[in-house]
Amino acid sequence: MPPFTTSRRRLLRWAGATSAVGLAGCAGGSGDGSELVATLGADVSAYDPTQANDTTSRKAFDLVYESLVSVDFEGNVRPTLATAVDQQDDRTWRVSLREGVSFHDGSDLTAADVKATFERYEGTPRESDVFLWYDDATIRDDYTLDVTLSQPYAPFQLSLGGVPIVPEAAATGDLDLSTGPVGTGPYAFDTHEPDRLYRLVRNEDHWYAGDGEVRRTSDSGAGEAGDGVPDSPPIETITFRIIVEQSSQLAALQAGDIDLANNPPADAVADLRQDDAITVSERLAGGFEMLIFPLATPPFSNRDVREGVARLVPRQEIIDAVYGGIGQPAYAPISPLLADYTSESFLQEMGDEHQRYDPERARELLERGFADLDISPPYETTIVTNETGDRVRWSQLVRDELNRTDYFDVSLEQFEWNTYVGRVLAGDSHRSDAMMALGWSGGWDPDTYLRNMFHSEQSTPSCCNAAHYANDEVDRLLDEALTVYDTAERRALYEQAQRRIVADAPVAFVRFGTRIEAFRTESVEGFRTYPLDSGEFTAIYAPWANAYTSTGGG
Repeated sequence: MPPFTTSRRRLLRWAGATSAVGLAGCAGGSGDGSELVATLGADVSAYDPTQANDTTSRKAFDLVYESLVSVDFEGNVRPTLATAVDQQDDRTWRVSLREGVSFHDGSDLTAADVKATFERYEGTPRESDVFLWYDDATIRDDYTLDVTLSQPYAPFQLSLGGVPIVPEAAATGDLDLSTGPVGTGPYAFDTHEPDRLYRLVRNEDHWYAGDGEVRRTSDSGAGEAGDGVPDSPPIETITFRIIVEQSSQLAALQAGDIDLANNPPADAVADLRQDDAITVSERLAGGFEMLIFPLATPPFSNRDVREGVARLVPRQEIIDAVYGGIGQPAYAPISPLLADYTSESFLQEMGDEHQRYDPERARELLERGFADLDISPPYETTIVTNETGDRVRWSQLVRDELNRTDYFDVSLEQFEWNTYVGRVLAGDSHRSDAMMALGWSGGWDPDTYLRNMFHSEQSTPSCCNAAHYANDEVDRLLDEALTVYDTAERRALYEQAQRRIVADAPVAFVRFGTRIEAFRTESVEGFRTYPLDSGEFTAIYAPWANAYTSTGGG
């Protein structure tokens, strides 16, 4: 099988604690519904899925747009706008659409909308959402189309879940999504006041009727969905207030001004658990925190120096002191959330060989690396980070650890999120003299933890490989793994790729996170924690996942 050829434009999936979110406030909206007031940790920057390069925007319009399929809380693919997605051969999949679905602009969903949605991704910042696998689509009738892949593509169904379907008019230019999102979802866009609020209202014409019509996405589908879910969302209005500071969100929760807060400060979780008025929900997250090295800049161009720094990251201290004991040390990229593709024994092996905290070994490596480069220590450098409190605190601990050696004089710089992202994604990020602290949110497929960060074609500004890490064998393994449908074969390829990445140490992995929500027990009913940051508000109304949320008091 020939190697998979990737596109040169790539998606951006920054995540982490920068987008702390909370649902809230039983404000007693009009009609028979109620209002939830949510908080976003940054402003919404885009309405068009082809342009949305930040997690905040995608979680904000997640209830407005829908995809052909969706992924439930356990990683199972569920039918949404498609009633079935059946494989015809290695490169062809037949998609059967749900009939009677309308967009918020009143137009009916047809196969032409789906084909147009796929093809309008070409040349956009999120081109690889589709063009990693898409070759063509043949419309068989209004509700059926055959999708032809450019190569066999293992995560095809999961990838469909990340492509919101929009009206064909958005592709022809008759509909401008830059002025507001238009989808088929249970909520429609109402208003956006930049840096203040973003509001959605219930879609009274949503397709779901509670009858559980067609439960499968393939002949071996994942079972039933929708049983017991009300015909329309119980919550009438959702207002997202933009509140950047985690401490401000926490204060609002404790005062009863909001009902549910995402990502409360980790050091407050233990106290919240002791408060009978508040319930804390947590779930292993699909992502990790890391320290990225600028590989073109000495001394970080030296592998021994990079491993030396990685072995000075006090992961357990970070988890205990910053995160209140929540989370686990990360020594490789793929989250334990994907049990089919990693294991505790593999992670521990990677720690032992290259990343585990070991000051004595670190000093040996630093001494050798600085000597090879003929650099006299201490080297003055910086750790740059955004203003998220937990990330700032763990960066401080790493800074202090490095400054205890004779090799570094490290300072810390904090930036507002959009400024920070611009700096990290600059095309010369790998030539900086600063290390970069940030989080990465993967998905339900192992490729999402590796390609965007470590494939050479993903180097900034194309996408997210800020270190400009390049290893031909890693590229080959990642490309081949996408073409293999067998899980065991894919796992073997991803383990090989991870071994090479961890040995090369383009980043120091820090922590696998845990998603946490804290909500007022009497005010929020039914909310569930979704493990991926981009799916933050899934539980508000997801009939395909048997999930919905209501207010306790109205």
